[in-house]
Amino acid sequence: MPNDERRAQLLQLGTRVFSSRPYDEISIDELADSAGVSKGLLYHYFPSKRDFYVETVRAASLHLRRLTEPDASLAPGARLRAAIDGHLNYVREHGRIYASIFRGSIVAPQIQEIWNEHREIMMQRLLENIAIARPSPLLGSALRAWIAMVEGVSLDWLANPRVEQGALRELLIASYGALLRRATTLDSAALAAPGRQSAAGARAPRPARRRARRA
Repeated sequence: MPNDERRAQLLQLGTRVFSSRPYDEISIDELADSAGVSKGLLYHYFPSKRDFYVETVRAASLHLRRLTEPDASLAPGARLRAAIDGHLNYVREHGRIYASIFRGSIVAPQIQEIWNEHREIMMQRLLENIAIARPSPLLGSALRAWIAMVEGVSLDWLANPRVEQGALRELLIASYGALLRRATTLDSAALAAPGRQSAAGARAPRPARRRARRA
């Protein structure tokens, strides 16, 4: 089997195994046996169990990005709804790997990098969906807060799976709309506030001179 295909096959196995049991309970020998390869061949692709795990998490992040890729043929609202459904479908099927990406159950700089990169891509997609290239600081904070909410709701869903997926989707859509509207309103109010133009660099009016007293 070509190297790329073999590596992809091993990563699929990693997703399946690491999704089923905690990392510390899985040995490299078990991974090799499950893949039907020698331990030496597994080490050829991944120098250690930790490296194998990191690359499995990276592959999981890429898979999640593909599932939530915005559909340009849809209107912005429907596009967001489809992306949220894709996200929740992934969480339902691969909960443990998802938790590893966003909860940091394995502390490693590489996992943190994957986590940061994933969030940044989600941020760019949200901005593209509302046709804004450079958000105000307040709008940027609102969107990042919503991304964190999606992660928090997803992790809570893993602990409380009786919550209906459709209800979670509608909750996330409602919260997104509320944050976006409020941030936009506050930005507009700040721009219209007295002194805002002067603070932005416009020339401030000179204070009136006092009329000199006659002796």
